[in-house]
Amino acid sequence: MDPEQSKLLRFALDAVNTAIANGEFTASDDVKVNSALMAAIEEAIGRADVLAPEEYAWFTQKVRHHTRTRGIFLRRVRRSHLKRWGRAFQLFDRSLSTAVVLNSALEDSIGRWITDDETPRPEFLLGVDGALGGVELKCLLLLSLQSRACSISHEIRLLVEHGFPEAVVARNRSLHELAVIAESLSHRGPSDTEVSDRYGAWTVAEARKDARLAADQGLPYEPLAGADAELERRAEATWGRDFFKQNGWASPLFPGRRPPIPFSDIEKITGMDHRRSYYAAGNEAIHAGPTALAERARFRNGSIFPTASEVQHDTVRNFLAVAAMTLSQVSIESCRAISYLTEDYDALFAVKPIVDAVDATVNELKNGGMRP
Repeated sequence: MDPEQSKLLRFALDAVNTAIANGEFTASDDVKVNSALMAAIEEAIGRADVLAPEEYAWFTQKVRHHTRTRGIFLRRVRRSHLKRWGRAFQLFDRSLSTAVVLNSALEDSIGRWITDDETPRPEFLLGVDGALGGVELKCLLLLSLQSRACSISHEIRLLVEHGFPEAVVARNRSLHELAVIAESLSHRGPSDTEVSDRYGAWTVAEARKDARLAADQGLPYEPLAGADAELERRAEATWGRDFFKQNGWASPLFPGRRPPIPFSDIEKITGMDHRRSYYAAGNEAIHAGPTALAERARFRNGSIFPTASEVQHDTVRNFLAVAAMTLSQVSIESCRAISYLTEDYDALFAVKPIVDAVDATVNELKNGGMRP
């Protein structure tokens, strides 16, 4: 459009010229002219339905049309995925169900163990009253990790069927982080609780960081109080100020080394670095990097970039398989450690159904689904 034909711009220019005629500023004062022009444009935008009624009506009609057709398009994407990957989705659902049932079984195991008269009294984290530590804390951390892995896998399952590839890749990144943490908590053996205690106490490091960030934003600094403040004090007294540096909780995994500890180093020592490329893809899906922006170009349906869901079979094949394997890894690691700690070894029977379900899912995806 020719700028001279813009009704909004004409309104803004008229407002600026009126201000100049009234002596509010001179035409040679570029700073004030530009400031007044921007303010007038903002006012024009707010009155667009009055200043440009035809254009405004055209745009709102387009919005109504898109609202009607959007559902049709989304159903078409879902139908395309179901035709090819329907069987894989069912197999993934079975994998997810086995993980959910395992979570319930592990919860029962922990409950029975805690209420058993022969179970030792719970340990307090760094001796802080009310802060759970030791074996109990480790069991609950692993149970929470596994339950969150189930939740994220549910999200991935829905996102992949409905055609949201970037969201699938991004949530796989979160799933990978859970697997790395689960592996690190028992890296020194299922009976070790030093790493899990430090990880549990890391909540005060996160709270301290959040408080300082809020202060940097001009909000009042609110130091920790009560049991959290005591836990913060004892953590620093026991582990030193290095504990509060990047991933300071993981220091026992790296004897003789002081933080900061990059997450990639924790991946390596736990044997999870072989999936680093998937984690990096997740980073690109989350952040606004130029590579991620450029790779969104599709030139489909009359648009350069997608604005909604899309059919992307490679993402389904690769990242749904990775999600199934990662869910399995978190589940099995949690099951092994909790079974050992609670001495409820019958929970280990769940390992085989999970492995079988995930293997079937991965094979179906690897073979290209129902329409290679």
